[in-house]
Amino acid sequence: MAGDAFLVECSDEEVDKGFTKTSYGYEPSSAEVVRLYEALAQDGTLSLAWRWELGRRLPTPSQSDSQSEKEEEESEKVDTSGFDFDEDTPSMRPAPRRTPGSSGLKGSAKKKTTNFENILANVRRHKKLEFREKSRSRKESKK
Repeated sequence: MAGDAFLVECSDEEVDKGFTKTSYGYEPSSAEVVRLYEALAQDGTLSLAWRWELGRRLPTPSQSDSQSEKEEEESEKVDTSGFDFDEDTPSMRPAPRRTPGSSGLKGSAKKKTTNFENILANVRRHKKLEFREKSRSRKESKK
């Protein structure tokens, strides 16, 4: 690695001096903000001094260009095999039709809903069943 290729602009402590940490992140000092606004008012724009060590890269070709070229190449090809592969019937099966009178889904496919009255009725029913089992077990233990 060449000595001039490695460049450090400033240290973390120097960055901390120029910025204050807030709940939103790091913000420049008020003096720096005033300086930037004055430069903006005077020049109209702020110049950015940024350089990339690797240089510029060429723009990537767009997807639509490459797709249209492929489509043109495919359309130029002619089928000379003598076979007709076009299907008259579609390969997908049509969805089954529902008969009139059948309402929606059946069995476990139905969405299950309940209300508070049904819950309370179930609780009462389970309490009665537990009471019956306890009384049955008491009668059997007495015999």
